[in-house]
Amino acid sequence: MQTPFSLRIFVADGLRIVDKSNWIGKALVFPRALLPQVKARPELAQTGVYLLLGPRPDGEGDMLYVGEGDPIRPRLESHYAQKDFWTRAIGFTTTTAGQLNKAHVQFLESRLIALARAAKRMPLDNANQPAEPSLSEADRADMEVFLGHMLRNNRGQIQLIHGCYQYRSC
Repeated sequence: MQTPFSLRIFVADGLRIVDKSNWIGKALVFPRALLPQVKARPELAQTGVYLLLGPRPDGEGDMLYVGEGDPIRPRLESHYAQKDFWTRAIGFTTTTAGQLNKAHVQFLESRLIALARAAKRMPLDNANQPAEPSLSEADRADMEVFLGHMLRNNRGQIQLIHGCYQYRSC
């Protein structure tokens, strides 16, 4: 039997904040042009992972960059100045600060890059595959659950990231 859940999307001036019941995570979805306003949000002062999406140089679809930050804000500011391709960002953090640490987000980044490469749905702007950090068995299990909530509904289908990504007006 599937476990029911609710997905809440709060919209404020082009920013979307996505919460899922029964999950400690939160997603912020916004267009690149909003970063100067969005960067003041407390969520971006937390440790997390993020996706940058935008058109490929050849115009044949989109490309993806996966990153992590402790906190996220300086990394996004750096990419705002140095990576021109991205037009949309999705940041993942937690509803309460301090629930993710550097090793957690390094694990999530490594897994997301590996999953994106295996899916072969769009090219990655990431130059290499980061190694998974050393995590305890309990932390690893917790991060696999966190990742599962980021990616899948109860039927194993891509849901949260796909839903955020498909909302192209962000």
